[in-house]
Amino acid sequence: MEAIAGELARLRAEREELDTCIRLLESQLEAGRAGEGDVAGTGAGGGSWGGTAACPIRRRGNGFAPADGLPADMIYRYSRHLLLPDFGVEGQRKLSRSSVLVVGAGGLGSPVALYLAACGVGCLGIVDGDDVELNNLHRQIIHKEAYVGKSKVKSAADTCREINSSIKVVEYCHTLKPCNALEIVRNYDIVVDATDNLPTRYMISDCCVLLNKPLISGAALGLEGQSMLSVPFPKSTTSGSLPKMLRQWSSWSCSRSDWLPASSRGYKSCY
Repeated sequence: MEAIAGELARLRAEREELDTCIRLLESQLEAGRAGEGDVAGTGAGGGSWGGTAACPIRRRGNGFAPADGLPADMIYRYSRHLLLPDFGVEGQRKLSRSSVLVVGAGGLGSPVALYLAACGVGCLGIVDGDDVELNNLHRQIIHKEAYVGKSKVKSAADTCREINSSIKVVEYCHTLKPCNALEIVRNYDIVVDATDNLPTRYMISDCCVLLNKPLISGAALGLEGQSMLSVPFPKSTTSGSLPKMLRQWSSWSCSRSDWLPASSRGYKSCY
């Protein structure tokens, strides 16, 4: 009886592997029909799923996929994404043509930037004006000992490129300020607020409202954490009914802080 049970378990495992292989090949075929040509068999080991020969790596800084499908190397690299029923080829294509700005490369921004790079976001912007310190390393997992005393943005960008050389990483080695925030934020589809002080959070939120950008905000304290997604207003609402403070914010200089609530005055653009 034990021998039969063992054989049954082995056959079930083989069946599961075959089913996975079939779904992967179907995803490759779908992408080929979308305009990329016949890519089945070129994604993994010369036509046999699970082979050892990997696809060639795409050139650095060219993370955007073509509009009509995915190239063979992206199909192989993100094959597990393509197997997800609600994601698939179209989801990966959209992801690879999207851009995300991560403000803060500390304890919150580190895992966010790492996962965005690994999953293949097309363009990743990282903003931080601080340098890596030794006491950062136990929680800010994107940084290494070799970067202690160096820019956090340089450290984070190099790590992201090591994980995925096909994406574009844009470095902002300075703090986000009223005089540069709008120009930076407007270049991205989604903004991630990974900062740790209230004044900067207010400024990022105002930028996203003014520019109609989705904002993902996270916070952590001790063993507790929170996350929030803010969707943009319709354009007609943004232009017509927002407070006058928000409509005039972009014309104020870096030295102005009176746009902040009274509890948040003393903004120093730090995180």
